[in-house]
Amino acid sequence: MRILIIGVTGYIGSHVAAAFAKAGHQVAALQRPGGRPAPTSYQPVAGDLLDPPSLTTAASGFDLVVHAGAPLGDLDLAGVDALVAARVPLLYTTGAAVLGGGPVDEDSPPDPHPIAAGRADVERRVVAAGGWVIRPGMVYGNGGGLVHGLLTGKAAERGAGVYIGPPGTRWPVVHVEDLAALYLAVVECAAPGTIWHGMSETVRLDAIAAALGAGKTVSWPADDAAVELGPLADLFTRDQTISSAKTRQHLGWTPVHPSIVENLTP
Repeated sequence: MRILIIGVTGYIGSHVAAAFAKAGHQVAALQRPGGRPAPTSYQPVAGDLLDPPSLTTAASGFDLVVHAGAPLGDLDLAGVDALVAARVPLLYTTGAAVLGGGPVDEDSPPDPHPIAAGRADVERRVVAAGGWVIRPGMVYGNGGGLVHGLLTGKAAERGAGVYIGPPGTRWPVVHVEDLAALYLAVVECAAPGTIWHGMSETVRLDAIAAALGAGKTVSWPADDAAVELGPLADLFTRDQTISSAKTRQHLGWTPVHPSIVENLTP
């Protein structure tokens, strides 16, 4: 297939593009004006998430569009509408923050954290158009993601692994290469208009902190963390146990990479 990927220069998008290219697909990269150039192995296609009408033109003629770009808040829904207008199948990335706390699965209704307030509407629009939605957990591995970008730095700064709020908060996580494999599985096996979960395990955030701090951990009070991180700090206190059992069963998706604690432990 000829596939346009949005977010090729990002953490998730770069791995997804590589997985599709390795599987023999022709990958093109959305290239915004003045943006970081995509790898030269991918055809550049002009377009800008900040200019939704440009997305309709960019997507036209492709067999599939994969959206793995950064969320933009109020512009996300307009961007989806523009992509849907191109009449090309759309695979869209949201995330665990669109779901509530406690045990949930692929069929649970959205209960988005305020940081992802508009994502439930985006999901409904994609599904109604016959597209697919993937909800990843916190992505790790290969030196990227929130763990590398935030938590590793905080551990080095404080001499101990840092978790926000009280101990015991659980989050779903997934290795970035296992997640990329899920995108292929969805395109190859999933029925149109469906939602899938990219979570390989559920892990306590204080266990991640212990791995980063060689056994030493410290709580970062949520109010203090909010001064630096804004609403993201509160998201770190939302306890979630999100199942991907339906995704594994129906798509044959089987994560193979080491757990996050193994990955972070020297």
